[in-house]
Amino acid sequence: MKNSTGSTNSTDTISLAAEEWFGIKTEPDDVKKLQEYLLETYGTDDAETLKKVFSSGEAAGFLTVNETYFFREPAHFTFLLDALPSFISDINICCAAVAAGCEAYSIAMLIESYNKNAKNPITYHIDAFDIDPKVIETARHGVYGPRALREDGSCFRYMAEPFLEKMENGYRVKDSLKKDIHFFVHNLMDSLSPEEYDIIFFRNAFIYCSPRYRERILSNLSAVLKDNGLLFLGVSETAGVHHPCLEGKNREDKNGAVVFYFQKKVSQPGTFSADVDTAASTVEVPPPGTFKIPEKRQKNGLCINISAVGDILSDEEKAAAVTGRIQKNMEGNPDGIDGNELVAAVLHLLKKGDFFGAGSALDYLETADDSSIAGFLRGEYFFLQDLFTEAELYYRISLSKNGAFWPAGYRLSSLSSAEELKKYRAEKALDGLKRGRDLQYEVLIGGFPPDYYKNVLLKQKAG
Repeated sequence: MKNSTGSTNSTDTISLAAEEWFGIKTEPDDVKKLQEYLLETYGTDDAETLKKVFSSGEAAGFLTVNETYFFREPAHFTFLLDALPSFISDINICCAAVAAGCEAYSIAMLIESYNKNAKNPITYHIDAFDIDPKVIETARHGVYGPRALREDGSCFRYMAEPFLEKMENGYRVKDSLKKDIHFFVHNLMDSLSPEEYDIIFFRNAFIYCSPRYRERILSNLSAVLKDNGLLFLGVSETAGVHHPCLEGKNREDKNGAVVFYFQKKVSQPGTFSADVDTAASTVEVPPPGTFKIPEKRQKNGLCINISAVGDILSDEEKAAAVTGRIQKNMEGNPDGIDGNELVAAVLHLLKKGDFFGAGSALDYLETADDSSIAGFLRGEYFFLQDLFTEAELYYRISLSKNGAFWPAGYRLSSLSSAEELKKYRAEKALDGLKRGRDLQYEVLIGGFPPDYYKNVLLKQKAG
């Protein structure tokens, strides 16, 4: 019911919606300004209006910080400049939460400057995105005020000036620099296209992310980062990064400045664990000129047929026999293990409550397969032991790999304590179920028909 101002929601509800849609913490004053805008522009702040302004990114301008300028935090650019001679092919770079685009242009300026005197010029492509359509439009035009070129990035000023046209009240980026940069609107809460990046810049935005959704955002980024690829965060943000796919490292440059960054792990036994502490460490880094970005690694993913898994589990004696054979083979010849039997064994052991046995089978599964199935089963391992924080992390990782993997979305909706959050999650899970209902994923979550889960989600959505 609307009150006298036309409002149907409290600022707390709008703040919760912002967290669910954008994954960010909000300031009360910013939320109040957004609410005032909604009432003035649309005459209401009801659920449909919130959905409209959040899904389109229209609300982002009120809730996000868009501070940006050329060569901000120059130590990262020094690191990149030192690494360029070691690239032997094209570089794919992503600038996440790029705001008005100065970071992406700074990277292009640096590479173009390097190429002028390089024996082997580097070809590159930069994808740069932000949730706010207005700042992306600014980035595409490349017109900035006088504070876009500041003194704290002055060591790279000589690289910027050849690519900027001086205007009366600022600068305009020359069109020649724009050809290898693609600016687009994207929400970090959603997975990216399967493009693989050598380097991702995600700087000075992570501090605004809600603790509830930090792992999900990092999962979406790490999913499109090449093995051994690099992730740069802002100087003040590295201590807050804890993710099973990323390893914290540091390096001292020639001026004595220490640069912290994260490197995507190559899948190895024991590396996929929710307990990994990836805070910045002191791992040795090759000196300038020897850093090499590897070619794309071929993964040894298991061939898993959900229907075949279901056939095994439908017969209790067969499931028990398969589980025994898997456990015996893991001790002797793990390379000969069948993927369908391995998944069935994990599910059978979880059903029995044998978490030690299930954990051992999962350890092997995760070293051989990094699909949404492996992530979901690790989530189930924690969920069934009432370790819900750990379970939520792996359900999010599973969804980041496959948005149609609805069992993970179903579980996430059940882990929501706040009513509005549960409704939003239920809606997303329903969307995944619509896309993946014919893929027999229900085998992995209990075996009931998809309509059973659909009805549960519909009730959650309705409140």
